[in-house]
Amino acid sequence: MKRSNLVMDNVSYNAEKISKGKQAKKLFYVRSNVGGNVGRVQPFHISSQEKAYYTLKTKVGFYREELEEMQKHFNLKGVFFNIPFNKISSDFVDLDRQDKVYASLEYDVEVIKKLGVVLNRLELDDLPFDNDDIAFARGLLILLNNITDCAEIVINCYLSNENLVQIKANKDEAKINKIYDHLEKFINQRKNCISDVKEQIKLLESMISRDSLLLGIKEIINFKGKIGQSVSLMDTLAITIWSLC
Repeated sequence: MKRSNLVMDNVSYNAEKISKGKQAKKLFYVRSNVGGNVGRVQPFHISSQEKAYYTLKTKVGFYREELEEMQKHFNLKGVFFNIPFNKISSDFVDLDRQDKVYASLEYDVEVIKKLGVVLNRLELDDLPFDNDDIAFARGLLILLNNITDCAEIVINCYLSNENLVQIKANKDEAKINKIYDHLEKFINQRKNCISDVKEQIKLLESMISRDSLLLGIKEIINFKGKIGQSVSLMDTLAITIWSLC
């Protein structure tokens, strides 16, 4: 019987289930086409290193898509937030940095509005070098910017598509699993940090006096406080991911 070359037209690997913590399939499946006739589906094994890589790659892809989708569905033109970026720092006149502030609040319109209310209660008209209100407000915006800036560096730089190719070529299963574990910890840490920040902003919006607002903002930006330590841990996890890559 005349044979022709094997044509791979159907390769499946359930990486999505892996990224969600479920057991992975151990086999790829290949459908052969011999002499124009579709043959039976035949399995072939992949290595544990390849499975670890596809698990990591899928996780990175899902998280990158999640961040992009949140931004895509955020309608900045349709909402008026009245956040006084220009009064706080010329660094935040840049729209990309403003967007990172919004992203670090998960583009939550109600919380962003509350942030605007809080910042507009401060005295922001004095000279910046002699104004605690401006210093604390700027510290808050920087913290919010860093929460998203750090995530973008991890996903788009340390774990870029180009670097993932190098990871597949040069890292063994154990090292890839370590990268995945630290990425998982980073994602969860960022999520928890954002949740804490949003709760604190809601609390700030309920405060009346300027002194109370300043104390509340100071607690958020204090690097020894709960949120400050949370952001610091994010930075540490990001650096660890970079070192493993």
